[in-house]
Amino acid sequence: MTILAACLAALALVLAISVPRLLREAKFRSRSPWAAMLLWQAIALAGGLSMVGAPMLYGLGPFGDSAPAAAAHVLRLMAEADFAALTDLGVHPGHIFALCLSVLLGGHLLLTLLLTYVRVLGQRRRHRDVVRLLSTPVDGNQASALGRHLNLSGDLVDAHVLEHEAPLAYCLPGRTHAGSVTVLSRGLLDQLSAAELGAVVAHEKTHLQQRHHFLTMAFEAWYRALPWLPTTRHGRAAVTELTEMLADDGALRAHSRQDLLRALALSSAGRDHQDVLRSAERPQRTRGGTPPETGAPARDASVAGAAPETALITTARLSRLLIPPEPLGRPALAGTLAVVAALVLVPLAALLLGS
Repeated sequence: MTILAACLAALALVLAISVPRLLREAKFRSRSPWAAMLLWQAIALAGGLSMVGAPMLYGLGPFGDSAPAAAAHVLRLMAEADFAALTDLGVHPGHIFALCLSVLLGGHLLLTLLLTYVRVLGQRRRHRDVVRLLSTPVDGNQASALGRHLNLSGDLVDAHVLEHEAPLAYCLPGRTHAGSVTVLSRGLLDQLSAAELGAVVAHEKTHLQQRHHFLTMAFEAWYRALPWLPTTRHGRAAVTELTEMLADDGALRAHSRQDLLRALALSSAGRDHQDVLRSAERPQRTRGGTPPETGAPARDASVAGAAPETALITTARLSRLLIPPEPLGRPALAGTLAVVAALVLVPLAALLLGS
């Protein structure tokens, strides 16, 4: 299994350094954001499996011809405390170190994902509480009327209007779709036309419907676990941009490109909702209470699922809205899907079937 371990190590190195630098500026991401999203997910999964699997396969080499059989042998020796057998198997400290490294790295990745999930839930809960405290909820009749006005079939999920002049709209995802909160500012309602406002709300609804917050949270956890790797840094930025492109595409299914562009242009002239919530929070400080951590979702917008449009209008996103690119052809899409499948299956096959 030493050769397989070396191959996985080489794959991990390529996916961690070379591939992200090439992929982050790839022009095809504007032509097919969902294909680029699949590719980034495959890179993250394959990179994680390769980083954990390479030292594991090397460490398991003396214990068996395949990784599952060798792992079972290790567990049996540990249960029997038969450490004398290690000498007979030709196990040296390098193998033990590799196994420990694999376990520690795998545990670090899983624990970081769990901690990120818990932290995000706490941030969203605090953010939701502050929004409900500082905003005016839209009741059922108002939501239905506003939804018809915006051509949204009356479907405004738990909408709240924040009394602030800055134009902003975002959604706070809940554990279920019904638990999500849609936040609209008074400035947005006053400055945008019905068509423009409908495009913005449809954009935010697409984020919720396609569960983009799970994708951004996973890549945020990946970055927090290994912030020094180029692939985690580029992957987090790329996935945030791609979710915005996908949400734009969702809005454009029911609204015009001009309405969405005008809405983004007006929104970019205002402050992001981090500043809005901070200014709205100041009266709470004068009462002597400890203010909620309202800045956390805005500092970590990709995790909190409430990203201000002003921070996410990239050149590639704006270009594809101004000049729609030609979609990827079927051969290119088929090739991308084949690469995705290979990236996922090769490390799995090496870990489960390799010898």
